[in-house]
Amino acid sequence: MQLLGFVVAILTASSLAASNNIDDIQRKLDSDLQWGTYRPNLYFGTRPRLPSSLLSGLIWFGLDNQRNWQNTRHSCELGDNLLEYGYSRHNGRDFGEQLMVDQDQGVEIKSEFIKVPGDRGGSWAVRFSGRTLEDNVQGVSLAYYFGLEGNGTMALKVSKRMAKITGETPDLGRFRIRIMPAKRNQSPPLHPALQKTKGIPEAVKISGIAMNVPKKNVWRARDLFQEKLIKQAQLQANVILQNTDGKGPLTGSVLFQLENEGEDSLDSNLFFAQMMVHGEFAFDVIYECKDTSAAIKSGDIGAVASNRRKEFDIQFDAVFGLREKGFDNEEVEIAQKALSSLIGGIGYFYGSSLVSEPKPEYGDIDETSEPRLSNPYSLFAGTPSRPFFPRGFLWDEGFQLLLLSRWDADLSMDVLRSWYHTMDTNGWMAREQILGEEARSKVPKEFQIQYPNFANPPTLLFAVQALVNRLEAASTADMVDQLAQVYSTQGRAATEHTLTREYMRDLLQYSSRQLEFFMRTQAGEPLPGSVEHGYRWRGRTMDHTLTSGLDDYPRARPPSTRELHVDLFAWVTYMLSVDTELAAFAGPDLELNQTREQQLELHMRLLDELHWNSERNMYCDVTVQARDGYDELEDEGDAEERVFVCHKGYVSLFPMLLGLVPPSSSKLGHILDMIEDPNELWSEFGIRSLSKRDEFYGKGEDYWRGPIWININYLVLSSLHKHYMSDGPYQEQANRIYQKLRQNLVKSVLEEFRKTRFFWEQYNSEDGHGQGTHPFTGWTSLVVLIMAEQY
Repeated sequence: MQLLGFVVAILTASSLAASNNIDDIQRKLDSDLQWGTYRPNLYFGTRPRLPSSLLSGLIWFGLDNQRNWQNTRHSCELGDNLLEYGYSRHNGRDFGEQLMVDQDQGVEIKSEFIKVPGDRGGSWAVRFSGRTLEDNVQGVSLAYYFGLEGNGTMALKVSKRMAKITGETPDLGRFRIRIMPAKRNQSPPLHPALQKTKGIPEAVKISGIAMNVPKKNVWRARDLFQEKLIKQAQLQANVILQNTDGKGPLTGSVLFQLENEGEDSLDSNLFFAQMMVHGEFAFDVIYECKDTSAAIKSGDIGAVASNRRKEFDIQFDAVFGLREKGFDNEEVEIAQKALSSLIGGIGYFYGSSLVSEPKPEYGDIDETSEPRLSNPYSLFAGTPSRPFFPRGFLWDEGFQLLLLSRWDADLSMDVLRSWYHTMDTNGWMAREQILGEEARSKVPKEFQIQYPNFANPPTLLFAVQALVNRLEAASTADMVDQLAQVYSTQGRAATEHTLTREYMRDLLQYSSRQLEFFMRTQAGEPLPGSVEHGYRWRGRTMDHTLTSGLDDYPRARPPSTRELHVDLFAWVTYMLSVDTELAAFAGPDLELNQTREQQLELHMRLLDELHWNSERNMYCDVTVQARDGYDELEDEGDAEERVFVCHKGYVSLFPMLLGLVPPSSSKLGHILDMIEDPNELWSEFGIRSLSKRDEFYGKGEDYWRGPIWININYLVLSSLHKHYMSDGPYQEQANRIYQKLRQNLVKSVLEEFRKTRFFWEQYNSEDGHGQGTHPFTGWTSLVVLIMAEQY
């Protein structure tokens, strides 16, 4: 506590001076982060962190099959069956590279993205290079587009060697764009039967189209491009058939080559540059702001990318030290891909969310009015899976920030700040952020609506607690500027004063408001014979508790408003513990500190009183049922009685996962025995989500009923490492479990990546194979921290 008091004194003295610079520093950070690969739902796309601004993206399809245009690649889709895609290196600031291997369309594409600092977010470029695969005969159609969702003017000019777009918008100012194919690019071969046919268009390096579309439809660029393609193909097919007496052949390279259209028009807001290639190819896309100091030469892109690649490798080794842990080059590269794909999944989202009135309880009549669209707002967030979950998830984000904060503290704080800015005055945040029509197009309608009485695990507090812990570990000399890394113009990390007492107070305000929301809206009813209450997740159905994050994990059947959930009680208790720590840093507010400490002490006691089942030696949910044979005229006491709902698995582990079980408690021994038992939770691939002996194991959807999830396994390791391996009578067992579990998890995730080239949502507890969606580079990327033993 003496250290905490000294920290408060340091922050108090420093915050006045730091506050003079904090706005300038934040503006620099905003500028550094303005442009990025912030359209993670696309195989490649960019946008600025500005609403209704300039979007860009890559489109391609193979030419061997005339129907390939119907499967034009643009947004990440599981059905596209790419053999590989995902970032191999991405620093979150000014560099990212990935390889996309599309066997069905016969092409392999590499993207190298770089940025140069300058006015209004600076300039950026991306080099695409690749080759058509061996069995691809006719080649591939590549296209890159820019679309303006907001106000401004843009014009297109196409020459033999480039497509050039000039424009100006209120938020970006003046800019120019160049899309330049490499000189060595080869056009697709012309079929011998068509070489002397009249009406065949001359092969060109690049062609361009300018269109005017409703601003709300710019995100539908792929669909609009396909409409142009089919019209062009129909026209060209008629020409070929007329000039070959109906014999053809109708080859894709001839049918789908677009002619220049809309040049010099100032009314256009959507622009496509198309290149038809065969064999090895490359093309550059260069966006330049008006700041001449940020100019980018095409010949410099490769050298800049090479230097950034080396810098990334050096920083990765310095941060995670995996080679020192005994990992070889291949294993380090897989870990780099996990981190980079997590960062490449960060996006900027803007739009309205579909929000309803509070949803009635299970079994009640639903008379809520039609949901409404909220006022539009923005979110800067990670995404769990680019093809399947390309949007922000509250439950996932806290886990994702654990890794991101190790790599780039400022970037992670910006994500954290953005999430907290979505909180309403009641302390509610939508658990799934489906902002705008593009986001809603990927979500079934029944799952789009957000309910203001639904909570979600408060995992953002993992990131908040990490800030506090790093302050505790810091030396007093650099206490204030410990957590910031604002990227300098020279490409080096420079320490700045971004952490102030005011910022800590902001975090405390948000965390306290969220805590009060949980305690108010998720409170359960007192059990028979008791005045104390626990907590109950709202949104229950017979087979699901989606709000808990553990979806189909078995609960009381049928659902009841009288049940209490042990995982939720553990979360609220954890919230109290973090709030208490944060209040000590951001204080002094003795009244608040004392209130939180009293609430925490009460919850630690009630956790055991309400949820520990001494017969089963485990933490359980609780519900209420009528007493058998109860006669209200003759029997005394309550007509109802408490009943434990016990399913060994992740839910029963939560008090231990969140460090709420004392190291000396005999309860810990029972929990560790459950974890280590191969007939219960233990498998050679990780900890099962549900006991193998449970009646629901592997039944129904089998989502959280047996499969191995990396986020919960990470929490097991983290809790063992921080709380139980060096204190109490169970140290030896805790160490044994930790060492073996860490080994099993790393082996399982890395081996499956070698086999499939992807990280997976979950892993099978019987044979370790990846299952669920892929690539899943949200919390599965925690394997990097597991390898580094950073918790």
